[in-house]
Amino acid sequence: MLTVKAARAQAPGSTVTIRAVVINGPEMGNLRYVQDTDAGLALYAQPTKLPGFGDLHAGDSIQVTGQLKVYNGLMEMDPIASFHKLASGMRVRAVQVPAERAAEAFVEANEGRLLEIKGVKRLTNLTGSPAMSFNGNTNYLIDGLPGTLVRVTSASTGPDGLVDSAPPTDESFDVRGILSQHAPGGTGGYQLMPRLISDMVRGGGLPRLTEEPVPVNVSGNGFTVVFSTLNPGDTRVRYGLDPKQLKESQVDPTLTTRHSLPLTNLIPGTTYYVEVSSRNANGTETAPPVPFITSSGKRVRLNGKN
Repeated sequence: MLTVKAARAQAPGSTVTIRAVVINGPEMGNLRYVQDTDAGLALYAQPTKLPGFGDLHAGDSIQVTGQLKVYNGLMEMDPIASFHKLASGMRVRAVQVPAERAAEAFVEANEGRLLEIKGVKRLTNLTGSPAMSFNGNTNYLIDGLPGTLVRVTSASTGPDGLVDSAPPTDESFDVRGILSQHAPGGTGGYQLMPRLISDMVRGGGLPRLTEEPVPVNVSGNGFTVVFSTLNPGDTRVRYGLDPKQLKESQVDPTLTTRHSLPLTNLIPGTTYYVEVSSRNANGTETAPPVPFITSSGKRVRLNGKN
C-alpha cells in the first residue's frame, strides 16, 4: 500500500493501492477526489459499473485499488479495481493560501488537494466583471487575477449547490475547492473546483472554525477536545456513542479563539463521536461529529482509587 504522494510518483499504467479520505460527493459527477496528509488524487468510475462508488461523500475514508492514467493532464485512478469504505465523518485540512498569492498554489504538487483561498474580495467572469450568479460548467477568476481559474461544475445543483447561487458580497470571504487540471496539451490548465455553496466561506464575525477538533491528554477516562476559531466565541461540545444521538454536552462560556474542554468519566477503549461548536453575538459555527477514542486499559477514578 502506498501513500497518495508515492502513488502519484508511479508511471501511468501502474496499479496502486492507497488509503485516503474522500473530499467530495456527487456534486462532481463521476469523479471523487481523495486526499491524505500530503497529496490528493482523482478517482473516476461510472457508479453503474462500480456499485457503491456513487454513494461516497466527503469525509468517507476508503482503501482503493486501481490503475493510474493521465487524462487531459489530470492524474487519476481509472479503472478502479476495488474499493472498501473504512469509516465516515473524517476531516481533512485544506491548504490555506492568501488570495493575492493564489496563483502560486495552482501547481502540480497541489493537484487533487483541497485548497482554501483566503481573503477573496470578489469572483469575476473572464472579462473581469463581477460574477452575479454561478452557472454550471463555467469559469471564473479570483479577484480577476490571471492563473486563478475557478470552475463551477453543472452537477453542483439543488439547495446546497453552486449553480444558480450568488457569490458572496461580503467585504472579504474565503473560497474552498479542489485543485483539478484540464490541459489537453499536458501542461497548465489548473482550475479550482468548489463543491457546494458552503465552499464560499463567509466570515461575518462568526467564530468560524479554522482548525479541526483534536483530542489531547487521552486516557481511559477521557480526553481534552481542542480546536480554534477565527473570531472569539464560547466553547461547546456535544458527544456520545452514536453520531446521530449526541446525548451529552458541556459548555464553557468564556469567549476565546483557542478552545479547550476536557471530557471525563468516559469508557476506556471506546469510540466517542464529538461535535464542537462556538457561539458569539453573530451566531454559531458547528463542525460535523468526528470520532475520538479513549485509551484502553484499567479505568482510573478521579479520586485516584481503582
